[in-house]
Amino acid sequence: MCFVAVMSVAMTYLSCGDDDIHGGKRPIARAFDTYLYYEDLGDIVPKGATEIDSTMIIKQYIHLWINHILMKKKAELYLKPEQKDVQRQLDEYRDNLLIYRYKDEFVRENLDTDVTYAQSMEYYKRNPDDFILNTPAVRCIFVQMIDDAEEVYTVRRLLDFHSEKDSLALDEICREKATKYETFDNRWESLAQATKFMPTLVSDKENALRAHGTIRVNEGQYVYFLKIRDYRSVGDVMPYEMAAPSISMILINKRKTEIINKLEQILYDNAMQHHNVEYISLDKLKN
Repeated sequence: MCFVAVMSVAMTYLSCGDDDIHGGKRPIARAFDTYLYYEDLGDIVPKGATEIDSTMIIKQYIHLWINHILMKKKAELYLKPEQKDVQRQLDEYRDNLLIYRYKDEFVRENLDTDVTYAQSMEYYKRNPDDFILNTPAVRCIFVQMIDDAEEVYTVRRLLDFHSEKDSLALDEICREKATKYETFDNRWESLAQATKFMPTLVSDKENALRAHGTIRVNEGQYVYFLKIRDYRSVGDVMPYEMAAPSISMILINKRKTEIINKLEQILYDNAMQHHNVEYISLDKLKN
């Protein structure tokens, strides 16, 4: 920290007083009977900061500190004694924080985060209503290319490929000639994501979507192709490949809950066994 900058700021806010009341610390600001010391600043100024930057950072810190003290002073004068008694809230916060940290550590030590395909698929099949599409999903191929008649004809023909040879040929020509080329043929994507490069909006009501056809758009010097390989509409069950990441998270979260429930049960049973828990009759409280 730039000591020169700190002390120049300190002189702006505070004149030198009795050093004895500060216990050897160097005061740089005061609000009522509370002092801010140079030693309290810590590392608020980054290493390598210029003197101008250091001064600005320190002034801002001092300003915030003064506002905090003034607001605290006002609150103490304004609030009723019962409103200022925050010890119970602090104790509850501390207890909850300790419990949260312990649970988090216990879960971390005991959680199995491996989700097998069989476990994931079983959950998918048992809970189809959890995976209903709210937007269309497609497997498709997107191509943007210069409007060259011969090359466009070749690509258009290959988009209807029925053999691995045609598929490889399409991939080769698109990688060489296309200005944009995205293949979602082996994975499912939302319609919006798959068609984000199309010059016009593609609606899920397009006949080509359901017919597994090809949507072609000419604009300027470019031709755009969207070849639909497979399609699921809104309200259909989401393809497993799209649901799998969510299923893993669901199963892991279920395991976390089971671990916590088991921990709470073990603690309760152990406490009851050793007579560390007692239910007191309400009738006793009335006497």
